[in-house]
Amino acid sequence: MPNKVNKGEWAELFVFLKALSDGKIYAADENLEKVEELFYVILSAIKEEDNVLKEFKHSRTSNKIILLENDSECVQIPIAEFEHFSSVVLEAIKTGTGTFEIPEIEPFLSKIRITKIKASSDSKKDIVFKIHDDFTGAEPQIGFSIKSYIGSKPTLLNASGATRVQYKLSRNLSSNEVEHVNHIMGRAKIKDRVQFIRDKGISLVFDKMLNVTFNRNLQMIDSRMPEILGYLFLNSYFVNGKSIPDVVNLYCDEYNEDKEIISHKVKDLLVAVALGMEPNTKWNGLEDANGGYIVVKDDGEVLCYHIYDRNKLREYLYRNTKFDSPSSKRTGAGLVSEETGKQIFSLTIQIRF
Repeated sequence: MPNKVNKGEWAELFVFLKALSDGKIYAADENLEKVEELFYVILSAIKEEDNVLKEFKHSRTSNKIILLENDSECVQIPIAEFEHFSSVVLEAIKTGTGTFEIPEIEPFLSKIRITKIKASSDSKKDIVFKIHDDFTGAEPQIGFSIKSYIGSKPTLLNASGATRVQYKLSRNLSSNEVEHVNHIMGRAKIKDRVQFIRDKGISLVFDKMLNVTFNRNLQMIDSRMPEILGYLFLNSYFVNGKSIPDVVNLYCDEYNEDKEIISHKVKDLLVAVALGMEPNTKWNGLEDANGGYIVVKDDGEVLCYHIYDRNKLREYLYRNTKFDSPSSKRTGAGLVSEETGKQIFSLTIQIRF
């Protein structure tokens, strides 16, 4: 049956084909520009399907990719074919919409014995490479998370029921005021509802992250992170563009916080989300994508932030992400309701590039 997946999932296949055909991936700086003098040599790509361990080795002597299944060689494919089909996938991603098929790629996927495009959804590792490590001389197998800018900018933290944050009103609105605020409509309705509450002299006080797993995961980063993230997201509605640095600036001014401390904690959060932490899965604080972060730029250039480049990754994520407002109709957030005599208000957090 032909593979039918979205752009981000096809991008994982593109990186697999592109990196193997090139035999290396260049590093990126904090502005997502290629560092010409720094690249990582790709020795092979590792996949596991149906309990079969598949290693695609880049042979520089034969100019072929050699496929081993459970350490036994089974097929050799010219590198030129990987190069050609990486271009096929790239062009299809640029023109595709929603979930789509790439019929031209299917015979090649059969030839190289790949049946699954998408990595496991319970892992941040989208791809595993064996690289040559110039720092140690070792040849480790390391996992990378992949984000693609082709077509549209990707999401870092997806909105879901697990990312809901709840606030308590510092005093209750009247029943008429509740009805009024909940019926405020328009493109800026959430901002206007919050402003209406504030105009009544009422504060929205952080209460909790509604998902206990997400709350715990945030506390693994910092004990105050649930509260900090809750207030950052609330204040993002009053920042044009909602960029993370601008929201941090407003938050620190509003709550008299130390900007250097808060920006450091927020960078920790962004890296955790990028490399290991899922909102609804109990997190042990370790980075699942232990190799780093691969970015596919909108022109198809593939760059990476190796774990050695952690500071560059922190800066890149901080400078290039923003809070986003998911549909309140879809998430059910943005309404004043009552809980044990106190009025509450909830929002759904999303972070994207």
